[in-house]
Amino acid sequence: MKKKIIVIGAGTIGLHCAFYLSQNGFEVELIEALPEEDESGCSYGNCGMLVPSHFIPLASPAMLRSGLKMMFDRKSPVYLPVSKNLGHLSWFLKFMQAANKKKVEKEVPLLYRLNDESRRLYKELSLISGNAMDYRHRGMLMVSTTEKGFEEEAEVAAWGNKLGIETVTLNQKLLQELEPDVSFNIYGAILYKSDGQIDPVAHQRWLKSYLKANGVIFHYNTPVAGFGLSKGKIVEIKTHSGTFKADEYVLAAGAFSGNLAAMAGIKLPVISGKGYSIDFSKDELQLRTPLILTEAKVALTPFNNRIRLGSGMEFNGNVGEVRLERVQAILDRTSAAIPSLKNKTAAEQKIWEGLRPITPSGVPYIGRSGKHNNLIIAAGHAMMGASLGPVTGKIVSQLIADNATDYDFKSI
Repeated sequence: MKKKIIVIGAGTIGLHCAFYLSQNGFEVELIEALPEEDESGCSYGNCGMLVPSHFIPLASPAMLRSGLKMMFDRKSPVYLPVSKNLGHLSWFLKFMQAANKKKVEKEVPLLYRLNDESRRLYKELSLISGNAMDYRHRGMLMVSTTEKGFEEEAEVAAWGNKLGIETVTLNQKLLQELEPDVSFNIYGAILYKSDGQIDPVAHQRWLKSYLKANGVIFHYNTPVAGFGLSKGKIVEIKTHSGTFKADEYVLAAGAFSGNLAAMAGIKLPVISGKGYSIDFSKDELQLRTPLILTEAKVALTPFNNRIRLGSGMEFNGNVGEVRLERVQAILDRTSAAIPSLKNKTAAEQKIWEGLRPITPSGVPYIGRSGKHNNLIIAAGHAMMGASLGPVTGKIVSQLIADNATDYDFKSI
């Protein structure tokens, strides 16, 4: 008899967990609070970057230095609304403790291996899907507008070279040769050949249709209201649509994972980091290679029919509160570095906003709960949810099959 698994959350992490569990022969059901047609979450609104280049965790000395300068500036890429974060002081203390050189050096190889393996798995998924997600492996540009910013990025690239990542250093002239149809006003750039991209919307839609066609059952409009617990196990999930029972459970609910874990008596230190994205016509910017403006913290990804701009990290921000002054500052910084993209008025844009799940260390939690041995947590992927989706699903499937994994995560 097949072991039955319930996955909580139908975002990119939950769907990839369901995919690899199904491939491994398990009976899988997904529980999702939102309606089936809702595509408002981070799994759809992200920039679709697959980033082996992002091997330094969010909690790092560099982030601590730059973040502290920006956090109280309402127009900065990183913003900390004080009133919304007073109840999360313990999280920020843990973040500061994790942002030290020794801990970062320990996490770097893990993050690189996870992202590198996940990009490889995307290549496999692209073959299964007929490349429905528009997988591409063109690399990614880290573009700096100042000498200081470029020097800092060059240090990161040197670290990446030691990990085995191939990089190419570009001045403005060489960058112009790589991107002949885009005008830049920058100091220098570094091309990471390791990176790739997908169209996150197309990929999410394909995954859902593939899973349904292969026997995975979805329960939409089904928010979790509680858990039945007994002798170190979860025995049922309680919802307004009834109760659901399985042999094992996977919590993969993104920024909402902390609140759901609390219902099971688990302290899961995951808070939300709100970000924005805006789509433009490709006629407005003939960009070929995904890039990140390092000082402005702005990402740009070219898809088949549009360009997506993403930026912002507002700790514990709320969806429905678009801070136009911050979005305008993002647009202004982008057009200053890339004059090809003419400056725009934030109030006239269709702005997506979403909540990313962030752990104090900047490394996701993937593993069995120390409190309920039939619960696996897969949460806290921050800005790398799309990038780490497949490898997370594969690890979760291996754990439920009681197979060894190549990765060591702490239990919660």
